[in-house]
Amino acid sequence: MSQAPETSSPDEGTKGYLRAFSDLAQRIRDGSSFSGRERHCAFLNTGQGDFADISTLSGFGMPSDGRGLALTDWDHDGDLDLWFSNRSAPRLQFLQNKIPPESSRWISFRLVGNPASKCSRDAIGSQVELIFSDSAQRRVKTLHAGNGLMSQSSKWIHFGLGAADKRLVAAKVRWAGGAEEEFKGLEEGKRWILTQERGQAIEAGKRETVSLPAKPISLPEATEVARIRLSQPLKIPELSYQDFSGKAQSITRLTASTAVLINLWASWCTPCASELEAFESSRSLLESKGIRVIALNVDHLNPDEQITPEDAARALAKFGFRGAGGMADERLLSLLQQSILATVYRHHQMPVPVSFLIDRGGWLSAIYKGPVEVSHIISDLEKLGRNPQSALEAAVPFQGVWAKKYFPADPVALSRASMEGAYLEEARASLLSFLEKHEAPPGNPGIPAEQKRNMQLGSVHFQFGEIFLRQNREAEALSSFLTSLKYTPKQIAALNRVSWLLATAGNSSVRNGAESLRYAKFMMQAPGATDDPALLSTLAAAHAAANQFPAAIQTTLKVIALLEAGQRPDKQKEQQERLKLYQQGKTLPSPLGRTAP
Repeated sequence: MSQAPETSSPDEGTKGYLRAFSDLAQRIRDGSSFSGRERHCAFLNTGQGDFADISTLSGFGMPSDGRGLALTDWDHDGDLDLWFSNRSAPRLQFLQNKIPPESSRWISFRLVGNPASKCSRDAIGSQVELIFSDSAQRRVKTLHAGNGLMSQSSKWIHFGLGAADKRLVAAKVRWAGGAEEEFKGLEEGKRWILTQERGQAIEAGKRETVSLPAKPISLPEATEVARIRLSQPLKIPELSYQDFSGKAQSITRLTASTAVLINLWASWCTPCASELEAFESSRSLLESKGIRVIALNVDHLNPDEQITPEDAARALAKFGFRGAGGMADERLLSLLQQSILATVYRHHQMPVPVSFLIDRGGWLSAIYKGPVEVSHIISDLEKLGRNPQSALEAAVPFQGVWAKKYFPADPVALSRASMEGAYLEEARASLLSFLEKHEAPPGNPGIPAEQKRNMQLGSVHFQFGEIFLRQNREAEALSSFLTSLKYTPKQIAALNRVSWLLATAGNSSVRNGAESLRYAKFMMQAPGATDDPALLSTLAAAHAAANQFPAAIQTTLKVIALLEAGQRPDKQKEQQERLKLYQQGKTLPSPLGRTAP
């Protein structure tokens, strides 16, 4: 289960989770599949302590990459049908349940809560218990708000009744607010609405039949061909190539006056030959639109190929291309590969042909994996290069509204997500991008708008400190945490980090026991701080750094007592080790001080 870094303690379990998540993220960026074809599964309880896989027999095992699952009695026939959502096509599927016979026993309830009685209108969290005339077993179901990954089943609570269930007497509802209520006069095989404090069940009517004809699943074959239009053009690094005479040519310089299409091709590639021929026949049109094509050979990058620049030039001429050409080198290929990875999270190795459309000014606007039509290149340049909004609209194959305008991204949340995957540069980039637009000196905390801005900028600088800590850059981390305190002077998390760094830093220019203790004492004035083991642990480290070892010992003993009361043996061992150091008149060495409490 995912854990929130700000609420979970950095124990070995959390660290292991983050390491595994980082490894998984890197595998995806290297081209591995996150999931592949994860078919939906169905398991039958055999009644003998195990389950049998009936996925294929029941119809669940379809060749789709399953994600969400919602249960509902869609056709109102007394059994639960299923809606599936998939990561691959078809995105939405319906499975109609036709297994139970018509004589099956069942009953369904829809709960309506009363907010005045501390129960939401949807009655989430309420329970329904069926009461039978003679039954030793309890039949209870709880109404949940969500089921599984991004899924919400019907809010109707459905019971299937078996032979052991005798005559139904009543339904007892334990409402989410704590009240209990019984509803009598119920009949099986019907749907009932139970409204809080009404005491009487109301039969629900049937919906009109909705026809959903069955259709066969037709899935396209997997292919590496793709037309990727960037929603946000990417600034390219300095790019160059060797022409067939061995002279270096700058692509970046060329983009100062024209758009450039970099095309990577191989002599053995039949689609490459057809594409290059099409580029040549449309060269006048492309250049009139401000597009120059540079065809770069990649044969020689394969150690098994012995092709020379002269061989590549002859092959290019044979294909009928007369424009600029040359040889791609490992550096150019690596930079272009990184451009794809910065745009597409899941990516296999580049195919040939592959082309990169770079707009004037050096902005990568589109990537074409596989052959591309000349008309698509011209259309993309016109749409993507016009303005940022045009790029957004052209980047997706359907109309819609981009939520960024209405739900601005939280730079700190984005940075934390990047840190979970160990992408520290990406974590810094989201913060820097925010500061470029919103950085301001600390405002008057008495004015609500300025106080809100102070809190946001304080969080941004605190996150910078967390990134620097991960990189063991203690001086930069301390500076960032101190900047955060300028915006929010009473921020406990920042005070804790500052005091801890000053007490335990391996960098002698950062470690300062007296300052550490000053910040720690100020922090301990916060309500509840004197009973917080993490803050007390920092205070003890500060006492030790200031050569006040008796105080460090007493504080650590209190931490151990609090951990014992909270049954945290995993943390007690660490504190016992620190206690021994303080008893020997030693401060915490920097390896123990890398992670703040």
